[in-house]
Amino acid sequence: MEEEDSGEDLVPEVLDAEENPDAAGDEDMPDVESTGSNEDALPEVDQGAFYHVLIRMSAAEVRNAAAVSRTVRDLVRTDAFRRDHHRHSSSHMPLFFYRYWDYYLPAVVVNLCFVDIAARVARKVIYFADAPDPPIPSFDPRAFIIEGSCDGILLFSYRSRLYAFNPCTRHWGNLPPLHLTNEIVAFYGHGPLDNREYRVLYHPMEGQFDSRYWIFSPTFPDQPPRCIGRAVNMEVVDLSLERGITPSYEMPPVTVGQRLHWRPQIGQYNHNVLVFDTVAEVFDMIPPPRMLEGDLWVDVDGDQLLEINDKLAMTFISRERVDVWVLQEGEVWAHQYQIPLPVPQLAIFEGYDDEGFLSAAVFAVSEQRNALVQCPAIILHCDTGGDVLKFYSRTGNLTVLSRYTLQESLLEHPFLPMRRSDINHPQFFL
Repeated sequence: MEEEDSGEDLVPEVLDAEENPDAAGDEDMPDVESTGSNEDALPEVDQGAFYHVLIRMSAAEVRNAAAVSRTVRDLVRTDAFRRDHHRHSSSHMPLFFYRYWDYYLPAVVVNLCFVDIAARVARKVIYFADAPDPPIPSFDPRAFIIEGSCDGILLFSYRSRLYAFNPCTRHWGNLPPLHLTNEIVAFYGHGPLDNREYRVLYHPMEGQFDSRYWIFSPTFPDQPPRCIGRAVNMEVVDLSLERGITPSYEMPPVTVGQRLHWRPQIGQYNHNVLVFDTVAEVFDMIPPPRMLEGDLWVDVDGDQLLEINDKLAMTFISRERVDVWVLQEGEVWAHQYQIPLPVPQLAIFEGYDDEGFLSAAVFAVSEQRNALVQCPAIILHCDTGGDVLKFYSRTGNLTVLSRYTLQESLLEHPFLPMRRSDINHPQFFL
């Protein structure tokens, strides 16, 4: 069992932004000639075999290899390599926040990190620092709000601005501030990877009890948003959508294939999963799994949706374990496995309330059937047997799970044209 005191950078050769802010956003691959490195330090190897090794490396490892070899650098800059690397980067790593806790510090200091489940390490994604004007609630470690995550692109808002940002390439762009008068409910890709359009699904803010849904495309920013109304397959879906889908920063949808999935909405009288077909652009519902409660079979009120092997999965979290169901062909649920929770450690780290109920947030991860458990000042990384593999904490910092995951991606997009050196760069590069 190991303890994590600080998050590694997403790209290791970049200096820690907290210690050297000016070094944190160098955009391009390192120039081998300027560093005095050997022009191509790699020995002769079979190019085909080496290519297959490269596309299976992490983004940080690819950048390190490119730093010492012109051959690698030229190769990884091709669109074909970026697409192949993206297809093999299948891990979706959970995101969480560290926020420095100091009443006397005039600025808000936040680190967004992801957990590499296999490596058991937290890597820094974004370092954020800004003066709290107006004051950001001290109980909320987020400071900025993640509105979506798709293909390695984070969609997030800060005050009146909406950004799209790829942490691996460090490319970013400003988007129209949809979040000011609307609730963003999904950010997703449409179409094949080599010709993919990215879309934002949203509806007017709560208070308008006849919500209509709109789609904006960052890929084609000059095109106006289009209204899709409230297309549904059943009257019951229409009723549950009347007040609008819960915003994505509170309830991120899970993408499986060409469909988005949400847990039951506020005011929904059943426990059905809400579904949006991104091709037909219609809403529908899927009945939940059922479990035995005493002598009765009842619908599962799921705590989390996730994707497992290209299938939709749902968790139910109790005091001592996490149960996981997976949706099979014909929309039939099958109980797949359980993850025991580390009860003794949760008791130590205040994971239960005064009445003995679980108060810790639990995030199940499909990779290796692990789970992250957020207690007030620490996150526990547990394996499928309930053993704690790693602690993630920082002295003087609050921690909170974001409910989002990040897929590493080296893909480049025309709507992410900016660099850190641009004027009025956003605060997350400080």
